[in-house]
Amino acid sequence: MFNRGKKRPVPRVDAVDPTFEPWEPSRPIPLFLIAVFFALAVWGGVNYLGDLMPERVSNNEAGIPNIVAGSSKSTPDAGAPLLVSQGNGSVWSCASCHGDQGQGAGQTPQLAGLSQAYIIKQLQDFASGSRSNESMRYVATQLTAPEINEVAAYYARLVVPVATAAVPGTDIERGRALNLHGDWKQDIPACVTCHGEAGEGLGPMFPRLAGQQPEYLFSQLVAFKGGMRQNSPLSLMDDIAKRMSTEDMWAVSQYFGALRQQEAN
Repeated sequence: MFNRGKKRPVPRVDAVDPTFEPWEPSRPIPLFLIAVFFALAVWGGVNYLGDLMPERVSNNEAGIPNIVAGSSKSTPDAGAPLLVSQGNGSVWSCASCHGDQGQGAGQTPQLAGLSQAYIIKQLQDFASGSRSNESMRYVATQLTAPEINEVAAYYARLVVPVATAAVPGTDIERGRALNLHGDWKQDIPACVTCHGEAGEGLGPMFPRLAGQQPEYLFSQLVAFKGGMRQNSPLSLMDDIAKRMSTEDMWAVSQYFGALRQQEAN
């Protein structure tokens, strides 16, 4: 029979570890880790802000000549608009990014020799947001229509700087073939169809390519191909770039960058 009237005694533990804690105590974060996290946060913020600012071009560091054909000037012309040489109260000078003679460097485009109509259209596209670039959108929205016309006219009449030599190993002949004949097996039309026989550009929609910074040309083809740039008339460049391989984009960019001034005239 079960003894329902009695409870079993609970075993007693006499030896209890006084240091035992049922919950793991919180541990302070080492100051070293806090310092590392803080440094990473600051570094990330600085880089983010730096990406929003335009790339400043130093001619000597970039390896771009300070002279243009037939000139020994290394500063903007005396007749250059103040916006080019000094900027204004809202924006920095054009020369601080695009060079003293509009020559550009790397992925910063050459402005010298581009048509006035084309420059005006691009600035308007930046301002409206139809062409994406945070730095240039800020600049374009701060300019009046007369300022845009004045700056565009100034760069259009500048002598085009000496062309950049192609990177060794580039298939220049492939770039030449794409320019003159295209590649109809890939549905790629000849560049001359829209950009002129020697890449001199045609009208406000099709810019001069001859002598342009090859890195810039390549970056824009990549942008068209990836959908990051969408201000080409009738989406022509979007469609063409999508059918181009990376090697073809590089070859044609190097080809046009190396075109001499006399070839483009």
